[in-house]
Order: sequence, then structure tokens, then C-alpha cells
Amino acid sequence: MNSMLQTQPAVTQIATLLIPVSGKQLVLPNVNIAEIIPYCAPTAVDDVPNWYLGCFTWRATQVPLITFEAINDEPFTSPIANRRIAILNNVIGDPTLPFCGIITEGLPRLMRLLPEEIAEDTDAMPGPAEIARVLVNGERASIPDVAYIQNQILKLL
Repeated sequence: MNSMLQTQPAVTQIATLLIPVSGKQLVLPNVNIAEIIPYCAPTAVDDVPNWYLGCFTWRATQVPLITFEAINDEPFTSPIANRRIAILNNVIGDPTLPFCGIITEGLPRLMRLLPEEIAEDTDAMPGPAEIARVLVNGERASIPDVAYIQNQILKLL
């Protein structure tokens, strides 16, 4: 009977997406991403912070669109040709914001991230919308604070 019991191996890797934004990659577990879609222009809103671009309709839902760079107090310039939108799932539990979108500069890369492939970037201080700045296989990246971003959006809505 004991030979039939097997212990489950510890989780040693995380399925992540490396999402390109201006000058770096955002690192997010793939469960945080609902979908990557082609860019569609949002309906603009007056008197909002520069990081909030407006809303667009996706799957019959109004989705707010932001720029990560601007909400993180960084300059934002996005090439028109390669823009996409990463639709992020709600992580804060507020049903009034089921999704939000972040402009990307191209297609994300799927990666199975091992602990030895990521390290804190001690040369860079995280911005207000980042949990940490990291190096992924030596490449500069950022772990975004999705809860912070979604709470900032909720303050506007």
C-alpha cells in the first residue's frame, strides 16, 4: 500500500509572462493575465492623471486602460506599430473592476521561471507601482504591484 503513495514534488518554477514596456519587462504570473489583445483606442476622459487613458470594451465589459510607465512616475512613449494590451485579472476582490488593461510594446514571452533565474536588482529603486525591480536571467525587469494599480484606478472610477 505504501508503494502506491507518492509525495508531490515542491513547486520549483512559476509560469510567468515577461511583458515588454518602455525599457524593461514586467514579470507577472500568467494567472494574472486574462488575455493579450491588439491595441484598441480607449474612449478618452477629461481631467484624469496622465497614466489613465480611458476605457475600451472587451467581452462586453468596460475595461480601464493605463500606461505602466506613467503610473510608475516614468516617461511614457509607446511605438504605435507594436502596441498591444495586456488584460489583467482583478486581484483586489472588488467586483466593480473585474479587469484592467496595460499597454505593452509587443508580445509578451511565456517563461517558466526558476528561483535561480531571478534576483533583486539592487542598483534600481522600485517606483510606486512596483513591488520590486529584478534581474531575470540578467535582464532588467519589474514586478508590478497590480493591487496598487487597480486601487488607483478605482479611485478614479
